[in-house]
Amino acid sequence: MPRIKTNGIELAYEETGSGAPLVFLSGTSVDRSIWGAQVAHFAGDFRCIALDNRDVGQSTIVAAPYTIRDMAADTAGLLEALDLPAAHIVGHSLGGAVAQELVMLAPDYVRTLTLVATWARNDAYSRGVLNTWKHLRTGLNRHDFLEAFLLFALGHSFLNAVGTEQLIGMFSALENPQSAEAFSRQVDADLTHDTTDRLSTIGIPVLVIGGEEDNIFKGPHHTMLAEGIPGARQVVLPAVGHTPLLENAELFNRTVEEFLSQT
Repeated sequence: MPRIKTNGIELAYEETGSGAPLVFLSGTSVDRSIWGAQVAHFAGDFRCIALDNRDVGQSTIVAAPYTIRDMAADTAGLLEALDLPAAHIVGHSLGGAVAQELVMLAPDYVRTLTLVATWARNDAYSRGVLNTWKHLRTGLNRHDFLEAFLLFALGHSFLNAVGTEQLIGMFSALENPQSAEAFSRQVDADLTHDTTDRLSTIGIPVLVIGGEEDNIFKGPHHTMLAEGIPGARQVVLPAVGHTPLLENAELFNRTVEEFLSQT
């Protein structure tokens, strides 16, 4: 597994395909494998790069608190080390927050943004969800935590169709499960994210994707984000929750593909 030293840590990543770079940034607690269906779909036309954020998967597990902007600096260092032209960035949840900070920190590295199930600023509801996650992660065993966590992370249509136990088994099978301490550090970074007063500086094509059944960042979060970015396009995908890239990969891929074809 290739790794790049950047910003005082090592990031693990995978590359597949050729063409314009298309970079996938993952959400809280999940590694690059969450993007499997997207990498398989887009690798025929793009140089797909999926990475493990700090504190996840095969990247460095850190020991101190950090911010979303620190994670954006990690990603910028990876793009610089790979000597990429400006890339299409697709960020889910935490990854979407990182993408927002990335385009502000290193705008020359970013060609377009696709912001998925993400937010510009927490409100009382999302802050409560995130704090509840921290309490559950330290108070429950991994199976019971995943059962609770997936009620937020996935929509009810997908959960009902696939079954909770099967999904718990899938997430339990990850080769490098995240520790409770690393999970708390990522959630703490989520809690401090706020780009609302800087969104107007983003001057590239942006697609904001929300899920109709998102139980973490709901419609007003997505609308705030889309309305704050000049010219941003907002799409709400039906019958999916917080993870549309997994819940309906075909619809998600088609939506992203249409956006990229127009930029």
